[in-house]
Amino acid sequence: MPTLHLIPNTLGSRTPHVHLPASAIQALESCHRFIVESQPSWGRLIHDVNPERSIRELEYFLLNEHTDEQDLLDLSRWFRGGADIGLLSDAGCPGVADPGAQAVRLAHAMGWRVQPHIGPSSILLALMASGMNGQAFAFKGYLPRAGNHRDQRWREMREGLQRRRETQIFMEPPYRNNQALKDCLNVLPAEQQLCVAVDLTLETEWICSQPIEKWKKSTLPNLDKRPCLFLIGH
Repeated sequence: MPTLHLIPNTLGSRTPHVHLPASAIQALESCHRFIVESQPSWGRLIHDVNPERSIRELEYFLLNEHTDEQDLLDLSRWFRGGADIGLLSDAGCPGVADPGAQAVRLAHAMGWRVQPHIGPSSILLALMASGMNGQAFAFKGYLPRAGNHRDQRWREMREGLQRRRETQIFMEPPYRNNQALKDCLNVLPAEQQLCVAVDLTLETEWICSQPIEKWKKSTLPNLDKRPCLFLIGH
């Protein structure tokens, strides 16, 4: 049975053999067709795993926020062949906060085997390190830019915290990280716990979890243009 391999990418590290298990590396090496979020990120991983391998000999299909319905029809033709396919995100696990879920649905609909491989997930790593509730949590993705929609998202997060005691997890485009941290300090009550997790798995990794009151007394880190997650909880 043909297989769609869900192959995790690193979170920015150029040493995949350190951060990815042998099964994920083996799946990457065995596939010649790939569904990817972007060509540069996929190309770097291919090169970092095996510098002798040429991406010119491989096929790839872009699946991202610009993919439309016609593109998905073209992608469905890939699943009519018998050769295995590898699915990769730009970072972390494909299909989690990632458009790759559409390819997974196609694979299931076509009767393919879907095999997820172990690898780093920034969401889970940050939650593990936060000290917050890992039994109930909600990932909110990117917060809306528009004022009314952004206010609504904050209300939703406060409701999740108060009524269901869910840890709330969100992210921002890296150039807005510093403003997002300031927003947290302005919006959240003094006793609220906030965790900031930045550059996970990298040498510059930094994770801090403390009440807003303590954050306001601390020297704030520079989060500009660095991959970052924000977690709010108890």
